[in-house]
Amino acid sequence: MTTWHNKLTDSVNALGAATRELHAAHSHARHAAWSADPGRIAPATGLLAIPGAEPVHPHDEALWQLNDLYTVLEHHTHELYENAALGYAYGTANALTAVLRNQHPCLVELPRDAHGRYLYPAQGLPDLDHSLTTRVGGRELDRLRTRFAECLNTHDTESAQRSDDERADVLAAFTTDLADAAFAYAEHAERVLHHLLEFADAHGFLQAG
Repeated sequence: MTTWHNKLTDSVNALGAATRELHAAHSHARHAAWSADPGRIAPATGLLAIPGAEPVHPHDEALWQLNDLYTVLEHHTHELYENAALGYAYGTANALTAVLRNQHPCLVELPRDAHGRYLYPAQGLPDLDHSLTTRVGGRELDRLRTRFAECLNTHDTESAQRSDDERADVLAAFTTDLADAAFAYAEHAERVLHHLLEFADAHGFLQAG
């Protein structure tokens, strides 16, 4: 029989796997955008004659077309990676909090909007420092939570200061600081969760569900 804690760790693991896939996709998209950057590559100077029109530079045109395509892909994969990482962080934190409260959730629960984007509370990740020992990983988790809070504050402040026009022009200026901070927190929180469950199982504290 599959126990509640096995279902819970499978649920957390699935969030992590999704985040890793999107992180890899975003990295590939960034590299593709860089590889086709017209400012980095000197296009071939040859011209192509077009009947009834001015000659064109086919290589230059191809670079700009690819740059437009990859820039959109880079932006889209960034959004997906960031939201997945936030969902992974908040979902794992929620699971960890529930276990510390002696609850037995079978699955991670996360609200989503109509477009499938995870929704998360404005107050940030929970402070679990007093509930976890250093040996379990509590001190490192608190350090990662602090780093995440700093990145979230910077992200929200910069977003609030930008006008709508500036947001439209910022495609190439985004960073992965917030997503990376959420990802790092979530991965460590998942390790802490496994440690707690293994300890509880070894001492007969877990109940089937």
